[in-house]
Amino acid sequence: MFSCPRPDTGISVTRRESLFGIGASLGSIALSALLSEESSAMAPGRPSGHLGPHLTPRAKNCIFLTMEGGPSHIDTFDPKPELEKLHLKEFIRQGKEKSAMESGKRYYVRSPFKFHQWGQSGAWMSEPWVHLREMADELCFYRGCQVDSVNHPTAMYQLNTGNRFGGDPGLGAWINYGLGTVNRDLPGFVVLPEVSYPQGGAANWSNGYLPASYQGTPLRPKGSPILDLAPPKDFTRDRQRRNLDLLASLNARHQAAHPWHGELEARLQSYELAFRMQSTVPGLLDLGGESPRTLSSYGVGLEPTDSFGRKCLLARRLVERGVRFVQLYAGSWDSHDYIERAHGNLIRQVDRPIAALLADLKQRGMLDDTLVVW
Repeated sequence: MFSCPRPDTGISVTRRESLFGIGASLGSIALSALLSEESSAMAPGRPSGHLGPHLTPRAKNCIFLTMEGGPSHIDTFDPKPELEKLHLKEFIRQGKEKSAMESGKRYYVRSPFKFHQWGQSGAWMSEPWVHLREMADELCFYRGCQVDSVNHPTAMYQLNTGNRFGGDPGLGAWINYGLGTVNRDLPGFVVLPEVSYPQGGAANWSNGYLPASYQGTPLRPKGSPILDLAPPKDFTRDRQRRNLDLLASLNARHQAAHPWHGELEARLQSYELAFRMQSTVPGLLDLGGESPRTLSSYGVGLEPTDSFGRKCLLARRLVERGVRFVQLYAGSWDSHDYIERAHGNLIRQVDRPIAALLADLKQRGMLDDTLVVW
C-alpha cells in the first residue's frame, strides 16, 4: 500500500484513507454538478480560496452494479502474469492473519482464464467477457479498492456505507438526500436485489441517521414489485385520496404537538409517494413497450441473462424517469476454489446485459451524465 505526504502537514495518507475520502465526497461531487451553472455565473474575480475541480462534473445519476461476494480481480480485469511462474508454490505470509480462514498453508494459483487487450485503450479483460469487451473504451478501471473485513455482511456494510458495522446511510441514501429526485412520483433511491437479499439485508440501503424517506426502495424481481402497493379492488382512488387527506390532517395535529418526531414526517411522505407510485410503477415495469431488438440486446427472455438483463433494462428506465440512484445486485461471486466454473457462469449472466446497458445509455445520450459503477 503506497502512502504520500499531505502537502500542508507532512503527514502520510494511505491509499485506504484516500478511498474513504473519495467515498465521502461522492455526494458533494454530484451536488456540485447541479450547481455548476450557478458557480460559473458568479463574478470571476470573487474572493475565494476554492479553485474548483479541473473538469466540470457531469454526473447527475448513478447506476451501481453490485456484484455481491466480490468478483476475483485477477480473473476478470486485473491480470497477474507472474502467477504463471508461481503457480502452486506455497504462499509466504507477511503480517498477521485476520481470521481462521487465513491460517494454514496456502498456494499461488494462476487464473484459469486467458487475458487479452481490447479497444484503443488496450483494456485487459479475461476471455469470458465476450460482450463487454466491445465497450472497452467506455470503461475506466480503478485497481485499488478493498475492505477491512473478511466477513461478508460487514464487508457489504463497508462497501455501501463506509462503516463495517452498519447504521450509517447507504451511498444511495446520501445521493437521495443531497440531490433528491426530479420525479416526485418515484423514489430517489431504488434497489433491485436478487430474490434473496444480500448478506446484511436491508441495512445495505438504509437511511441510517438521515430521515427515513431517503432509504432505498427495493423492487422485487418477481411477482408484485412492492407488496401491498395496489389497493383492494373495491377501494377507489377518490376514496383512498380522502382517507389520506384525513390521515394527513390528523397527523399534522400530532406533529404540531410533537415537532421533534421526524419519523412522522417521513411516514407522511411515504404514504403520498406510495399513492402516486400506484399509477407510475406498473407502467414502469412493463417492458412491452421496448423493441424486440432492445429486449434481445439485454438478453431478456434468454438464459442465463434474463434476470439480470431485466434489472439492467429497468435501471435505464428508472434513470430515464428521474431516479437519481439505482442499485442492482448480482451474485454471489464468493467462488473460493472453483473460480472457472462459478465465475464463468456468473460472467455469462451479467456480461451481455451490462454491455447492452452501456450501449443503450450511450445511444440515448444518457451516458454523458450517468455514472455506471461495477
